[in-house]
Amino acid sequence: MRRLNEYIFRPRNVAVVSPHLASRLLNEVKDSGGSTSLRVRVTLDLGLTYVDGVIEGDSLVVGDLRVSLSNLRQVASSTAVHAVLEGGEVLEPVQLYDGALRRFYKLRAVGEAEAPTLEINGIHMHRIKETTPWRDTLAKVRALGRLKGAKVLDICTGLGYTAIAALRRGAKEVMSIEADENVLRVAEINPWSRDLSRVRIIVGDAAEVVSEFPEDSFTHIIHDPPRFQTAGHLYSTEFYTELLRILKPGGKLFHYVGEPGRKKGRSYVGGVKGRLVKAGFIILKWDPLALGFVAVKPYT
Repeated sequence: MRRLNEYIFRPRNVAVVSPHLASRLLNEVKDSGGSTSLRVRVTLDLGLTYVDGVIEGDSLVVGDLRVSLSNLRQVASSTAVHAVLEGGEVLEPVQLYDGALRRFYKLRAVGEAEAPTLEINGIHMHRIKETTPWRDTLAKVRALGRLKGAKVLDICTGLGYTAIAALRRGAKEVMSIEADENVLRVAEINPWSRDLSRVRIIVGDAAEVVSEFPEDSFTHIIHDPPRFQTAGHLYSTEFYTELLRILKPGGKLFHYVGEPGRKKGRSYVGGVKGRLVKAGFIILKWDPLALGFVAVKPYT
């Protein structure tokens, strides 16, 4: 097996603020009648913890952090998570542009105390309609059932939510594959992604990486690829055959499909099911909550 390109994930412990929090704080200032000293409850990690802060004059003060109300207004008018990055003094949107790839990345907030999603060229990497990125993640991982002691392959790391959820559900080991290092750089700023430091992350095209693994390497696979239009090879019979090869007999696959094309009267669900069966999988069920197939590798 050739040497794999491993990414060392280093979470950046910086203060982050959502537009939802900024709006609430500004409303509290307004409701107070412009008080020059107003005590507030604040989360600087998107709801994972809360601390006490104070509005003093024209600034929010939380420990050593001081943010102007004008800066909070800029945050409130955005959809992006904002962070005070190292050496900075103001909240800046967590976003970047890669000219070579022509991709714009943004950590998009969905609530004051919710895991954010990642936007790439305006496309959300998680479902946010009638659910949240974290609830969406839990539905996908729970579809696989018991994971205690499991060895899991997570394909398409993204912000790392499925890999982290698998660990929390008892997986012994989780390996994840991500093709785009920019995604991982954004994840390093996201508080909800910090436990990715416990996951072995391989950078590369999943189709190339999985071909390097020995047979029967994993007990479970979580396959959550980008849309078919942008990563069709990750929906191919050839790729599914490789996934079958590296699964242990009796091992389970969860394959997120979603509902692309539904509004236009097109669906990829039937094609995915047919190719999984052709590759040798036995389909256990379609999970309507997680919007994906659960399949198993037969023993013979």
